[in-house]
Amino acid sequence: MSVEIQIPFKIKGIPVKPELTGYLKLDENVLQTIAAMCAWDGEARRLLACSLSGALNTISPQVKGIKNVASTGGNEVITFTDEPTSEVIVLANSANTGDVWVDIDGVPAVDTGYPLDAGDWIKLSINNMQSLQLFVVTSGDKIIIIHTV
Repeated sequence: MSVEIQIPFKIKGIPVKPELTGYLKLDENVLQTIAAMCAWDGEARRLLACSLSGALNTISPQVKGIKNVASTGGNEVITFTDEPTSEVIVLANSANTGDVWVDIDGVPAVDTGYPLDAGDWIKLSINNMQSLQLFVVTSGDKIIIIHTV
């Protein structure tokens, strides 16, 4: 049995040369190999990795960047641009005097979302920075966001 792929897809971490184009025919062995090497998170295929002993690695992905954000006014909602990611760590600066509220795909406010006191942090798995929204209660409070590829 062979399957014809109409829309070629890229799998991050597996370089394919020449670039896949047009209709591809894959036999069952190739399909099983790809299925064994990849996982689907609902939005993208992700390459699985394991240790030399064969144990599945469950480490965090590589850090792509660190964003330092300061509120310019009290009761401010902070949003982010369309940027793919897989995990974020949101850290409320230890010098903050007010709370930071974190929400995913919703508008945060006091008592809406997850609260962070000064020095608190939360790690979340999301597919895009645009999903992350913060509500900063006190003007001048700072948030550090570490995001991955």
